[in-house]
Amino acid sequence: TDTTTITSSITNRAEIAYFNNAGKTEIPPSVKQAGFQCIEYESQPWNVPSPDDTANDVRKQFSAIIHANPTGEDIAIVPSTSFALTMAAHNLYRTGLIQKNNRILILQDEMSSEVYCWQEVCHLSGAYLDIVPHPLQDGGWTEAIIDKLASDSNDGSNKIAAVCLPQAHWSDGSYVDLITIGKLCRQHSIAFIVDATQSAGIHPNLHVDDIFCDVLAASVHKWLLGPHGTSLMYIHPRYHDVWLPLDQHERSRVAFQDDLYDAGINAIQYDGVNNDTAISGRERGYPEQFIKGAARCDSGGKKNPILLPMILEGLKHVNTLDVPDCQKNLKSMTDQILDRTSRLGLTVQPGPRVGHILGLRPNDSIKQLLTPATMLKIVENLKRQHIFLAVRCGAFRIAPYLNTTQDEIDRLVKGLEKEILKLLDGDWVMI
Repeated sequence: TDTTTITSSITNRAEIAYFNNAGKTEIPPSVKQAGFQCIEYESQPWNVPSPDDTANDVRKQFSAIIHANPTGEDIAIVPSTSFALTMAAHNLYRTGLIQKNNRILILQDEMSSEVYCWQEVCHLSGAYLDIVPHPLQDGGWTEAIIDKLASDSNDGSNKIAAVCLPQAHWSDGSYVDLITIGKLCRQHSIAFIVDATQSAGIHPNLHVDDIFCDVLAASVHKWLLGPHGTSLMYIHPRYHDVWLPLDQHERSRVAFQDDLYDAGINAIQYDGVNNDTAISGRERGYPEQFIKGAARCDSGGKKNPILLPMILEGLKHVNTLDVPDCQKNLKSMTDQILDRTSRLGLTVQPGPRVGHILGLRPNDSIKQLLTPATMLKIVENLKRQHIFLAVRCGAFRIAPYLNTTQDEIDRLVKGLEKEILKLLDGDWVMI
C-alpha cells in the first residue's frame, strides 16, 4: 500500500510519532488561523489589507531572533534560501570579491542550496570549491574548518575568498562554532555567509554581530514555525548601497513607492525628459534609484498576503521561547534516543552536535548491511506505522520538537529496534 495513502487518512495527532521537524515543523494553531483569515481576505480583493506593514513587522521579528538592527532594515524577504545565497554569490562575484583561482570553503554534504550557487560562480569566475571532509576527530567541523583557515595565507590568487556554513549540518545536527569561524574570517577579510535554516529560532549563539557574518539566511518552514515559500535574509549594512537584487522589479525602486508614478503617463525617460517625442540621445527607461536598506534586495512581485501574516505569527511565537532552555530540553530527548539505540549499532559523527537534531549512523559492525538504500526502506516501513523520520547523508535524521512526547520517543526506538533486528537476523523484508 502506498504510504501516502496511509498517512493522508491520519486525523489524530496522537497516532503520530513525528521526528522530521528538520524537514518541516508543525505550525502552531495561531499560524494556521492567520492563514485561514488571509484566504478570506483574498476571496474579497476589495478588502485585502496592504502587506507592507506586515512585511516590516516580519523584518523586525526576524531581526530580534538573530539580534540584528531592531528596525528590520538589514532584512530582505525572498522566496527561498537558495535564492538568497545565489544573490549573495552573484554580488560577491560582481563586486570582485571572488576572482579566478580563489577558493570557496564549504562542508562535505552541505545542503544543496548552499552549494549550487557557488558552483555557478566558480564556472563564471574560475574560482573553485574547497570542501571540508566529514570530521573524524572529536573537534568536529569547527576544528577542521579552523585548520583550513589557519593554513590559508590569504594572499595570492588561490586564497579563500568566501566561506559558506550552517550552524547545524542539515543531515545530522553536527555543530559549527560560528563565532570562532566568523572571527577568523574577519581577520582574513573573507566573506562569511551563513545558512541558519537548521538553527534560527531553536539554537542560541546566533547573534549576527558576534559571528561577523556578511549574510545570514533562514527558510521559515522549519524552526521558525512558518509555511513553505519564504526565506529571510540578513545583509550586512556595508552592502546595502552596493548589492543588486537577483531579479529586477519596480518594488525595489524609489519612484514606484508613490502611487502617483503608476498613475502618470509617458514615465519612461528619454534623455531625462518625460516625453515620448524626444527621440534623440540615449533611451534611459524607468528611474533606477533603489529604496534604502536590505529591502532593495527583496524578490519581485507583491508580498504574498497569505504567507506573510502566517510567517509573522510564527516569528512572534518563536520570540516568546527561552531558546537555551529549548535546547536543553531537546538535547535530553536526543541524548536518550542515542543512548537507547547505541546497542543496535548506531552512532554519531565525532564532534559536538546541537540538541534538536540527531544523526544516527551505522557503526562499522553493521555499515555493510545498513546501506543508505536499506535505511530508506526502513524509514518507509516506519512511516507505515506512523513514525516519521528521514535519511540524510548516511544517517537517520531524527529531529524532535518541544511537543514531542515520551510515548513518541518509545515508539521510535522500538520501531528502529524491530527493523534493525530483522535486518541482522536476515529476516528483513518490506511489510
